[in-house]
Amino acid sequence: MLWILTSVACGTAEAPPLARLAKACLHGEMSCARPIFNVGELKTAQGYYTDVLGFSLDWEDGEPADFASVSRGDATLFLCQGCQGTPGAWMMVFVSDVDALHREWVAKGARIRMPPTDMRWQLREMHVSDPWGNVIRFGSPLDD
Repeated sequence: MLWILTSVACGTAEAPPLARLAKACLHGEMSCARPIFNVGELKTAQGYYTDVLGFSLDWEDGEPADFASVSRGDATLFLCQGCQGTPGAWMMVFVSDVDALHREWVAKGARIRMPPTDMRWQLREMHVSDPWGNVIRFGSPLDD
């Protein structure tokens, strides 16, 4: 249902998660971007992204874990507990049906900042935030 970015590929157990990801995704000069959302509590963030937004936990790192990767479809983002960046980051993900996601996420109690709205740039767009104010803009192309 979601499309942008490349999905995480599994590698050998010897390499740390980011090293495996870099090897799996680098097929040219640059790979796709992996946004990093600064969150206040990693386990709470993982629960929100997996239980409410339907992402899957790819991996986590640290003792205790303070960094993780979640994905749904081809969209992948990193969650970082109180480290890189500041809460309130934004990212864009293109989806096949923003209205279907809206129905799914309203039923699960997602934090909808803006319901699906037709935008002048020919996308039907919805904004969803996490408990720390990080926002994902989800957009579907409008039919011509």
